[in-house]
Formats: sequence, structure tokens, C-alpha cells
Amino acid sequence: MLETPIYRIVAAQFIATFVAATLCLIVDWATAYSAMLGGLTCAVPNALLAWRLGRGADPKGALKSLVRGELGKLVMTAVIFAAVFFWVKPLEVMVYFVALILVMLFNMLVPLIEAKKTMAARERQLVKDSS
Repeated sequence: MLETPIYRIVAAQFIATFVAATLCLIVDWATAYSAMLGGLTCAVPNALLAWRLGRGADPKGALKSLVRGELGKLVMTAVIFAAVFFWVKPLEVMVYFVALILVMLFNMLVPLIEAKKTMAARERQLVKDSS
């Protein structure tokens, strides 16, 4: 399941969300669920996009599937935002947005870490081959 980068990104986002929410329990319950909701606002739409793209659409429809998936992700994110701000009271807004932004950063961090690991493995192989 975690063989493609998009699944690793989503897994990292869910893990970061749960870790952040757990750490926020130190402060209070509202802070913890605000962090959880902030992370899930990013992670859930990404997970559904990953699932949609991972279904293996035919190559001719790949771009169409990607565009539909991204539009669906955007709409879902907007709906989650609206639902959270409409129904969740009290909400620690700053914690919500900090968690959202931190989880979004995993879209960049996971590929960067994987690229660094790949480069290090190639360098080790080159050193091994030259010996």
C-alpha cells in the first residue's frame, strides 16, 4: 500500500495529525480537537485523492481523473472548512490553522526526505562500485 509516494505522504499526514492532537492534550481538550480537525482538513481530502488516483485509470483518462480528483479535493476541503467553522464550538482557530499548515508541509517534506535517501543510497553504491 505504501509503495507509491502519495500513499507515504498521506500516511505521514495522518501520523502527524494524531501526534499533534495527542501532544495538544497537554493543554486542553479544545486545543487537541482543534489540532486534530486542522490536520484532518488536509489529510482526508489528500487520502481520497490518493485513493482515486491509485485505482489505475486508463492512460487516456489519467489527466481527466487527476483534474477531477483535484477539483473534488478542493471542494471537499472547502466543505470541511465550512463545517468546522459552522459546527465546532469552541474552536482554537490558531491551533487549527497551525496544524493544517504543518500537515500541508508533508506534501513537500516526504518527497524531499525520499530524494535525500535515494541520493545517499546512490552515493553509497558508487563508492562501493569504485572500491
